[in-house]
Amino acid sequence: MPVGSTEWLLAVVGAVAARPQAAPARTLARSERRERLEALLRASGLSYGTGALDPAVELAPDARPGERAFAHFVAGIVRLCAEAAALSFAPGFAPDELPRGDAVAARRNQLLAVLAAAGGHARAARPLFVDPIEAPEVLTQRIAGRVAARLSRRYLALGGPFAGLPLHHGLCAIEARACGTLALASFGRRRLSAYSARLVETGALRWRLILVELLAALAAAQEAPGAEGDMRRGMDQVLRAQRLPPRENRQLRRALEAAPSPEVIAQAIASPALRRFAIEQVLLAALADRTFDKGEMAFVERLAAALGIDSQEVGLLEIQADDFYRKNRDALVALQLAETPEGLPHALTTRLSALVLDNLDRILQEIRETGELAQLLAKASAGTSLTSEEKGKVREQLIDLAKAIPALAVFAAPGGMLLLPILLKLLPFNLLPSSFIDPPANPRPLLPPARRSGS
Repeated sequence: MPVGSTEWLLAVVGAVAARPQAAPARTLARSERRERLEALLRASGLSYGTGALDPAVELAPDARPGERAFAHFVAGIVRLCAEAAALSFAPGFAPDELPRGDAVAARRNQLLAVLAAAGGHARAARPLFVDPIEAPEVLTQRIAGRVAARLSRRYLALGGPFAGLPLHHGLCAIEARACGTLALASFGRRRLSAYSARLVETGALRWRLILVELLAALAAAQEAPGAEGDMRRGMDQVLRAQRLPPRENRQLRRALEAAPSPEVIAQAIASPALRRFAIEQVLLAALADRTFDKGEMAFVERLAAALGIDSQEVGLLEIQADDFYRKNRDALVALQLAETPEGLPHALTTRLSALVLDNLDRILQEIRETGELAQLLAKASAGTSLTSEEKGKVREQLIDLAKAIPALAVFAAPGGMLLLPILLKLLPFNLLPSSFIDPPANPRPLLPPARRSGS
């Protein structure tokens, strides 16, 4: 069945509903539930506007890359909403006495209702949420049709000129976050509120406005001839393809033309989640073409400073994105880098490599002065796997070095050991003291030293 159809959407939602997420061992505070959802957004790739491969998705072998990306994106959103329900101990999602068939149907209908409410159909979807078992199938079909039509119209990019443009994926990320936020509120309060849906949509619109301003300003900062015009035309095509309500369309187009400074944009960004989103999306946009020119780098640095985000946190965001795309190479299809799946990770690691190379002399000096670290790095560079204890020692000593050399902070941050191969590749271990270099397997006997005259 075609991706984006009512039947396909019902099949995906039903597959997720058949295997709900496990509820936590104890009741969680609202802040804890939000933190769990944030972690899932990052781990699933939804915070980047794409999605990891999901077992709930079944596609024809000849499905196009855009269809595959869209399918896993939608499945990721459904799973995010199911996770919000489980975290909230919602009936049907936490252990209960409902017969299996009724429980699956109830979960499916409530998940559909939340997706519909996030798209502006809260009143129509409320009966499906309130009485999901007794709801007539005709209502389920009608709501599913509305959800499928909206999502496919806005986010199904099948090789169009805007496919892969950062704005498209930023909008996808905002959609996922809006759905997860509304799911957390609805399942937590046990009711689907049109008022809550409006609040979530208002917040999502604010995020979209900031995203457009950020990318327009980043485009203006690019140094390559014609790069700004190309990016602006691409963003214009994305906005036209969205078929937005007239008022929202006008607001986003004004944001596209404004391109304010990063300092001005930062004044409108208050929440930690939005600060993180802003830096993350700008980084991904700058790196999507596998280049990071001086203008883009300066823009990122100014934005981070204006938001109060230090270089270590920026580096950590790059590490997490790099880790996701290395583990989920198929997700790169969503960024139109399928023909060179190493593209985005290569761009990320190239930028991080520059931090090391710029400080190489100081790094080498510090490493030489810490004998154990030099030994462990030399061992790893020779192809010998480090034990968990040895990796812990490396990280501890990198943290100490980072106090003197900020460039190493990205390696010492949580998850930074994922980038240890980069550090090993860049360090010239032939420059280390000879005591750290293993002798050859079959050393030749040394000749006696020549006698000096007079000795």
